[in-house]
Amino acid sequence: MSAMLPIPAATAAALPLGEGPGVRVQPHDQFIVSFGKNGALGVFTSDKPLTLRRGQKVLVQSSRGVEVGSVLRPATLQQARLLGATSSASLLRAVTRDDEIQRDQLADLQQRLFDMSRNLAQRDGLTLEILDVDVMFDRAQAIIQFVGIDADTEKLASALELHFAMTIRLENLSVPKPNDEHEHGGCDKPDCGRTTGGGCSTCGTGGGCSTCGSGKTDLREYFGHLRTKMESRTPLVTH
Repeated sequence: MSAMLPIPAATAAALPLGEGPGVRVQPHDQFIVSFGKNGALGVFTSDKPLTLRRGQKVLVQSSRGVEVGSVLRPATLQQARLLGATSSASLLRAVTRDDEIQRDQLADLQQRLFDMSRNLAQRDGLTLEILDVDVMFDRAQAIIQFVGIDADTEKLASALELHFAMTIRLENLSVPKPNDEHEHGGCDKPDCGRTTGGGCSTCGTGGGCSTCGSGKTDLREYFGHLRTKMESRTPLVTH
C-alpha cells in the first residue's frame, strides 16, 4: 500500500465534510460514483486501495462500457449492498491529463452524432425527437436518447453504426418503466380500464386512452414545436 499524502489546501473546497488541509484521506477500494449524462449512481471497486477526493474524475467500467464518472465518496458496506443491487462494476483509474484531451475530442464526436441522427430522423420522417447523445469513453458504444415512437428506428441505428463505426443504442425516454405498466395496467392510473380486463372504452379517467396518454395520438404538432426549440440548441464548445 502506497504512503498517504497530505491534501493541498487548494483542494479543500472539493473534499467531503470533515476533511480539510492537513487531514489525510484514507485510501479505499470502493467508491460511490456518479456517471453518465443522467447522473446514475453506482458502487465501483478498484483492484487496489486508492486515495480519491470528492468530485475527482475517474474511469469506470459500467454495464454500458468504459465511461467517465465523478467520485462522490467512499462506499460503506451498507451502501455497497444497497447500490450494488442496481449498479456495481469496476473503477479503473483516476482520469489523467491525456484522458481529459480525449474527453474534449468526444464532445466534438457527440455533437456530430447528435446532428446526423437528427438529420436522418427528419429525412426518414420518423415521429421522434433526438434529445441527447452519450458516447462511451472507449468509443465502443453511443447512447442516443429520444422521445417519440420507436417502431422504425432500426434503419436509423444501422446508418449511424455504419458511418461512425460503433454500436448505437437508442433509448426512448418516453416509454414507461415495466414496473409502472404492471402496477396499474396501461396508463399508470389506478382507474384505467385495462386493470380489470377492459379497454379504452372502460377507462375511468373520463376521456379514454386519448386523454390518459396510452392511446395512439398524433404527436407531430408537439414534435414540430420541440424540433423548433432544439434547433436553437447551443453547440458544444471544446477547449
